[in-house]
Amino acid sequence: MIQAVSQAESQPVTPERGPLNAFCVDLEEWFHSFGIRSRYNDPQTWDDAPSCVVADTEVLMRLLDDAGARGTFLTVGWVAKKHPDLIRRLAREGHEVGCHSYWHRLVFEMTPEEFDRDLADCLAVLRDLTGQPVDTYRAPGFSVKTEAFWCYPIMRRHGITTDISVVPAQRDHGGIANFPRDPFVLETSEGDIRCFPVSVMTILGRRIPFSGGGYMRLFPQSLIHRGFRENHAQGRPGMSYIHPREINPDQPRLERPPLWNAKESVKYLKYYINLGTTRRKLAAMLRTFRFGTVREVLSIAPIRGRYSLANGTLTHSA
Repeated sequence: MIQAVSQAESQPVTPERGPLNAFCVDLEEWFHSFGIRSRYNDPQTWDDAPSCVVADTEVLMRLLDDAGARGTFLTVGWVAKKHPDLIRRLAREGHEVGCHSYWHRLVFEMTPEEFDRDLADCLAVLRDLTGQPVDTYRAPGFSVKTEAFWCYPIMRRHGITTDISVVPAQRDHGGIANFPRDPFVLETSEGDIRCFPVSVMTILGRRIPFSGGGYMRLFPQSLIHRGFRENHAQGRPGMSYIHPREINPDQPRLERPPLWNAKESVKYLKYYINLGTTRRKLAAMLRTFRFGTVREVLSIAPIRGRYSLANGTLTHSA
């Protein structure tokens, strides 16, 4: 059932001129988390969990409809298999469907063989359901670290031509501080891949993510908008990302970690803080800036530079 959208969320406005930005949804269930031990860490338990993903995704689709925008829905293969009608509807209504792995595992914790199989299984489901090429990939947890750059030739071999997995800043279980901020071409042994890094802004000389997930919930709306304008002033499109659960304050909760486990307790707090503010901030962002799919953005955005892989590092190509 689609939740009601407020009059303030749906009022027509003219967005600011500037680069077209990518609106991305990491399409996964409320229990697809990292860093918190729960009964749902084992995929064998997923069928026993209540499901929120369809209703929450419908809210996001309604917000996009009201803004006259479409988005890229990076989909977990297991979710697509369980809710095929949702995935067919996304494709039918003009959204791009991308790959977010089959089992929602961190890339750097997999072997190349495991990654190959997981990617192939997810792509097979998504391509069958959508009739789309499904050539955009995002790693769960933005987990393409330098030690996992071996994944790029495997991606390309499976027909992935765009990767949006890297945050060019330090963060949990992912992030590469010195990674380029602009879209670029990465040369691999299997062919070229376009890399579109997640948006960051500069605060006190440090790169800080701002445009999605927990940052969307933690940061004030004015700071989020400042981040987009900083990127636009540098001729760079922005990228927003969100998880369906983050617009649902009434979602089920994972088990609270014991207080003595400080790391998991902090993660738990970050996971649920300010859920009631996300939808309002998203609606304001969609009214203020222009958004489209990753494919649409990269069809017009400048590609700045070519890089190749050499011994696990990026090397600028002539």
